[in-house]
Order: sequence, then C-alpha cells, then structure tokens
Amino acid sequence: MRRRIERAPLPDSATLKRLLSERAPELADGAALVDGDAQGSTGVDLVLVDETGRPVFVDVLSGDTASLPARVFDHLEWVERNRRLFLRAYSGDGVVKAEDPVFVFVAGEFPRSIVRAVGALSGVSVKLVRAEHFLIDGEGELVLEEVPVSGGPEVSPVVVRKTGEASGGAPSGLEEAIESDSVRALLALFRSGVDGLDGRIAVSESDGGITFELEGRRLAHVTVSPGSFTVTAGERQTNPIVVSDRVSLERALNAVVSLFVREEKASPGETVSGEPKLDEGERAELASIWGSGIGGEGG
Repeated sequence: MRRRIERAPLPDSATLKRLLSERAPELADGAALVDGDAQGSTGVDLVLVDETGRPVFVDVLSGDTASLPARVFDHLEWVERNRRLFLRAYSGDGVVKAEDPVFVFVAGEFPRSIVRAVGALSGVSVKLVRAEHFLIDGEGELVLEEVPVSGGPEVSPVVVRKTGEASGGAPSGLEEAIESDSVRALLALFRSGVDGLDGRIAVSESDGGITFELEGRRLAHVTVSPGSFTVTAGERQTNPIVVSDRVSLERALNAVVSLFVREEKASPGETVSGEPKLDEGERAELASIWGSGIGGEGG
C-alpha cells in the first residue's frame, strides 16, 4: 500500500521544542534532556548534557538566521557569567564541564554564508541542524539533518599570503595573555574582519601588540589584557576602544573600516585627522561590507 508523503511547514515553537526534546541523542552524541523549557535570556530553548558531561545548549531559530554568529557569542558570555550557578543547578543531571559547552542551532534552512561564518569560528563548538517536517498519511514526522561545517574559511586564490598573515599575524603569546575563550574568539573575528578588507593589509607584531597597516599607513593597533583587548584606529593614540563583547567588537570594527574607507578616498598626500565620520556614501559602502550589524559612526 502506497503511503502519502507531503512536505509541511515546521510546527509552532512549543511543539517543535517538545519534538526536539524527544530527539536529544540526535542533536548531540549520547545527549540526554536536562531542561525542556530553558527560556534562556540569550535565546537558549533546551539544555542537554552529552555523554562526556558537557552542556549542550539548543537554540531553535524560527526566523532569520542572519544573527546566528552573534548569538554564539551572546550564549558564550551568558555561560561565562553564570558558570558557577549553572553547575550548581545542573551538576545533579551530569553536567560537569560547563567550561566546554556545545551550541546547537536548529532551523529550517541555513544560508551558505552562515555555514561559512560558523566554520570560521575557533575555540567554540557549534552544530547546525536542519529540521524538516513531513506529513506521512496525515501524521507529522520531524526529520533532522546535521549541516556539515568546514573547519575554516576558504582562501581566495587571487590573494596569496604568508602563513602568519593568513592566520591574522597574532603571536601565540599575545593570545595566551587573554584568559577568556570568548574574548580570544572576538579577537579572531576582529583580525579576520580587518585582514579581509584588502589584500594589501600587512599584519605584524609591534609595540607590544598587533598592528594592521595599509601601504605604510597604520589602520589599527591592538593590545591585549586578561579579559579584553583594546583597539586604536589610525595613527593617533586617542579614543581607544576596549573590546570584551559583541557590541564593543562592532564599534571597533566600525572605527577601523570607516578609517579604511576614508584612507582609500584620500589623495596620496592627504592625511586624515580626528575621529572618522561617515557620510551617506561611506555608510552605504560599510553596509555592503558588513551588513546591517554595524551602522553607527566609529569611536
């Protein structure tokens, strides 16, 4: 007897979370449900624990997935702030490695750009799970499929760099000075963001930090501390931006990118002084580079 199979929209949020709770081992190897209604402040919907004692945070994305990379850091910061309380609450359920969490994002589809962005993240475990809903003879069936995530971004064959430059040029000693895993990940994002602006940008260690230069002109200098890193855009040692979270990272990137845009438009003998300001044309160029996440003025 032939069975009728139809593709259907994903169920409502509450139903989807209930169905995922019943499929915990498919979301992470050997995982068991700890909290089926977490209601986390950063968007965590389910809490699982895997067979090694690591917490698995499940974030069900019902809408646009563009915010996914930023949500990773939101979750990381929440875990770091609440690690002791979290262990106290869930150690009885087998959670013993709160310092090494796994983040699972569930959605109906993941754009290729998001998959590549997740693949470029280092120092954090992220899984993407595609969920599809089918009606089989009128009965709903949820199908889950893990989306392969590459180990890193593809390198354009047009731009050939030395190994140190391709990795951002940051000596391991500088990274080791940062005690926070999430801040190290933010530094990696900053390096890749600035480095990707132009193939001519040189990255070097100088003045006790990391310097980014474009044809002899300093775009940014970065110094590190145990809980943050500080970005100074341009040659002047004024208005440094201390980066310790996603918001301050966006401000630092915005300042450097806006300076890059102005430097590219300046004549060879012209210098740019003061804090960079953006006109409408520059805002449009910034938007084309970074999307809507960075829209304000640098500083």
